[in-house]
Amino acid sequence: MRTLMKWVGAGALAFMVAMGAPDRSRAQESQVIVAQSAEPVGLDVARNNLQHSLNVAFNIQDRLFDPLDDGGVGPGLAESWEFTNETTLRVKLRPGLKFHNGEPVDAEAVKFSLERLQNPAIASPHAARMKQITGVRVIDPLTIEFVTAEPFAPILHLMSIYLAIVPPKAAAATDPDMFNRRPIGAGPYVFEKWDRGGDIVLKAFDGHWAGKPAYDRVIFRTIPEESARVAALLTGEVGLIEGVSRNSQNVIEKSGRGRLTDSMGIMNYVGLNTYEKPFNDPRVRQALNYGINRELINKALFAGKGILTAGPLSPRTFGADLSLKPYPYDPEKAKALLAEAGYPEGFSTTLSYPTDMVQIREETQAIAADLAKIGIKVALKPLDRAVMVEQYRGRKQDMYMYWWDDNPEPDRYAYTLFHSNSRDYYYKNAETNTLLDKGRSTLDRGEREKIYQEFDRRLSKEAPWVYLYVIPVTYGVSPNVDYQGRRDGFLFMRYASPKKG
Repeated sequence: MRTLMKWVGAGALAFMVAMGAPDRSRAQESQVIVAQSAEPVGLDVARNNLQHSLNVAFNIQDRLFDPLDDGGVGPGLAESWEFTNETTLRVKLRPGLKFHNGEPVDAEAVKFSLERLQNPAIASPHAARMKQITGVRVIDPLTIEFVTAEPFAPILHLMSIYLAIVPPKAAAATDPDMFNRRPIGAGPYVFEKWDRGGDIVLKAFDGHWAGKPAYDRVIFRTIPEESARVAALLTGEVGLIEGVSRNSQNVIEKSGRGRLTDSMGIMNYVGLNTYEKPFNDPRVRQALNYGINRELINKALFAGKGILTAGPLSPRTFGADLSLKPYPYDPEKAKALLAEAGYPEGFSTTLSYPTDMVQIREETQAIAADLAKIGIKVALKPLDRAVMVEQYRGRKQDMYMYWWDDNPEPDRYAYTLFHSNSRDYYYKNAETNTLLDKGRSTLDRGEREKIYQEFDRRLSKEAPWVYLYVIPVTYGVSPNVDYQGRRDGFLFMRYASPKKG
């Protein structure tokens, strides 16, 4: 069946849906197959940063905290935690927990896991995220303290995603590459089998802190072609698929043999070089925001499913000021702002975009057409992703089309994109830096929310970007599977279960 699925075309898919397909729900009662578009590179959280790898790895290796949709955290391997002062986080572990190999989940294991992640020999892509942690102290077998160089509010969220706790003896005794292929953890599923190019098989762990998960087995299968993934879903071969485009969403919705669930979103925007004329003038940047009919583009390209954005924070991100309204389409106001800024006849500029996404090309064409109506002549520059990054670093772009995930934790991208000590995305502002520093260092969640709301308002007006919309990433789900997409975008399969009724 897997070979057949790779060659299914649109016509054959429609035929199979119309004629029906064998019902495999009874045979799959205790297992679910998840189809991804790419095979994981590895399965050790500390060694991997790609979505397809982490979707599997997070089910094997657990973390101290459970990430919540609002950017907060809940109990995980840890049952409680507190900041004993502004730079010390004390964590209490659940008693009696074991790793899949029988080693105890204790404070020494947590200490080992952090130090392993920070060890340059591991070359962890997450090490930089943990650099604020400068010390770790074992208080007793179930209590551990983390010390940061300065108050660092995102520590809980970052640890809930990137600090997987692993068994010290097994991890130390196993070649790192082998541990990356055959990982051990304390997650809800135990690694059972992975032949490169074949299925990855996980089995339920009876000793997980949340109890045994609903499915006895979870199988991750690689099906690169989207049409084949959709066909596998609609014929019952798989229970969950990722990477569902708008056209495939229509097929699934009309079939009656699957449903859709939204996950993390992709926040599309047009970045502007605010260091150079004409984009060093906020009136010009505001004019661009008024001059683009983002609502029409959203309807034409995304069936209106995009969430319009009013500022740098997604409306779904903690700290977003939900009272802000997206810039309305107002070409006359845009022209007036351009005239006020000294450009009554408009100007010419360029818009770079990566060539590896058809959707981006269509967006840039629509944006260029809108801007032409207010006198801005835009030359589109399609670039290979590597060339685009090189030109960005060399400050050779006027405007650039890009995207970022709408993570529930604002520091995840706000600091990276807008603080001048970070990657420097063509924008520097001392007051913005101050707000982002305060957002990082304020531990009180209510006060922190107010800080990011002020940041959101400030940059909505400053307009270093043309704010567009958030496009939710969509999964296809079998009628036999109960699963809802998560805001962090990952597949935590302990939340999946056979559909009842």
